[in-house]
Amino acid sequence: MSQHTTRRELLLQALTGYALIPMLLRQDALAGPVRKEAQAWLSRTHQLCSEVHDRKLEPREWQQQVESLFARVPLSELVRAIDADRLKPGLELPDDRAGATSAPLPRVEGLPRVFGTKLFGLAQGRAIVPHGHQNMVSMHVVLAGEFHLRHFERVESQPKHLVLRPSIDRVSGPGDLSSISDQHDNVHGLVATKGPAYTFDLIVDRLDPALGFAWKLDYVDVDGAEPLAGGLLRARRIEFDEAVRRYGKT
Repeated sequence: MSQHTTRRELLLQALTGYALIPMLLRQDALAGPVRKEAQAWLSRTHQLCSEVHDRKLEPREWQQQVESLFARVPLSELVRAIDADRLKPGLELPDDRAGATSAPLPRVEGLPRVFGTKLFGLAQGRAIVPHGHQNMVSMHVVLAGEFHLRHFERVESQPKHLVLRPSIDRVSGPGDLSSISDQHDNVHGLVATKGPAYTFDLIVDRLDPALGFAWKLDYVDVDGAEPLAGGLLRARRIEFDEAVRRYGKT
């Protein structure tokens, strides 16, 4: 890559071949000079989410492609697209958990909106408690602050426990991406080590209509898990209230 190649140029190169579908944009969002790149990025986001929702794309492949896509988007453009600077002051940061609010991306004309988008905020020392997921995929971009991020593979589901394999344990700062699905890195938890800290979340649920529910979360006691052979952990399922007591505030 040339030292003069910009992230915008990389984004356009990556999206060559995808139609720039007209968008319905908020008047104050996405300044003119970046609108062409934003159209390509947002169109591709809608396409990927539609494909995984319609079971034309495997959840793990969605994770790889959507992380690759958002890694090319300058953080400032994502912040502007969701109007995060306007949303953050009005977002309550609870004392023992995350606060959340809807953070819509501009709508793309001609493509269905099958995904949700949220802004999560945490005061320093507060956490998104450890939990697993069912019937959904999601991708998370750190917008500000810093997190201790942990992920686990769900190896086995038992009536009162989840058998897990640790997969990610890192410091996550602005621009860092992570994702979850039923197939890969299913259980995660985040602690805001420098705050206030914020993430943007892209979510697609109802992946398997036959399950009869849109999505579910499984809260687990990962720190109290029983060590098993091969580096596995047998973590007890817990209710949300217990998860908040144990993990919501450090």
